[in-house]
Amino acid sequence: CDNGNYDRHHRPSSSFFSNSSSFYSSPWLKKPLHIVLLQEHEAGILEVDGGHTLHHAHESDKSMDGHYIVDSDDSGNNHHNTNGGGGGDGIRRHLTLFDLVSVGVGGTIGSGIFVLSGYIAHHYAGPATSLSFIAAGLCASCNGLCYAELAGRIPAAGSTYVYSYVAMGELPAVVAAACLTLEYAISGAAVARSWGDKVTTWCVEYLHWTAAESFLNPGWGMNPMAFVVSALSVILLLDGVQESKRVTNFFTALKVALVMFMIVGGLCLFDRANITPFFVPSMGAAGIWRGATSSFFGYLGYDEVCCIASEAIHPARDMPRAVLWTLAIVTILYVLAAIALVGMQPWSEMSDTSAFPDSFHY
Repeated sequence: CDNGNYDRHHRPSSSFFSNSSSFYSSPWLKKPLHIVLLQEHEAGILEVDGGHTLHHAHESDKSMDGHYIVDSDDSGNNHHNTNGGGGGDGIRRHLTLFDLVSVGVGGTIGSGIFVLSGYIAHHYAGPATSLSFIAAGLCASCNGLCYAELAGRIPAAGSTYVYSYVAMGELPAVVAAACLTLEYAISGAAVARSWGDKVTTWCVEYLHWTAAESFLNPGWGMNPMAFVVSALSVILLLDGVQESKRVTNFFTALKVALVMFMIVGGLCLFDRANITPFFVPSMGAAGIWRGATSSFFGYLGYDEVCCIASEAIHPARDMPRAVLWTLAIVTILYVLAAIALVGMQPWSEMSDTSAFPDSFHY
């Protein structure tokens, strides 16, 4: 909905909504986007397209105050409190475009390369695993473009929650926030458990700490090391994004360097016989698409950038760029890693849990 092209003949006047108690009492229609744009346009203070201002025209409406308030100039200075309601110091903006991309890439790269690539090659796509990642990347890009546009027009913290709040109302925003929380909980648990399993294997099989096996692998589906890494991550984040961004940047750089090392090493060991035939007849196109649905899990995380918009120096400018750069970097790394992996070892002999280490040993 663009305030510059808004057709007020197709919408009721703002006085109708301001005088209607039933409008504001409905959680589905509490200040939807077209009403916000109409009221701000009439007040002459809306500058969403420039990405500089998005706040309420009527101070009497406290129900939405503080949920998507953004008011910053191109220098990154805050002029309005982004934490809510009535004044006070806002969150200091200190994240650059590099920091935002680092958060996005660091939160996305992981299981897609270290686990999913081997699993997809062994069970679904064979040598054509790279096509599965390309298809998943295109689907993720469609979603990412939506995030990029909304992040540029509504550069406020909250991601899907605040976008749904502005567009549809309070109740849809709560549902969207619940889905987003569930997404992060499941993906975070999967990554933590995978990390815990790797630590247990490393300690028992390589360091031969058999005495610690009873603690690291107590049974009943419990994974103590997954809890440890999750707890440490929470403690780090409690210090704030500014304090944890150095750690995030360091581990992101380390992770990308490791992935690049695996890609270069895999390409050096590339054997064309391992990718012949490229399309496995028994798997076909259905296997490639099935692999794409599985590999999409590896793209979860790029939307984390939108959750920290309130701490970006130039949110309207940098948020869309960070989302698109994250998707581009992640997709390129996934595709190159998949090509290197299937070239090192026959897909039929590939491990579906630790493909890269076993392929280097092969």
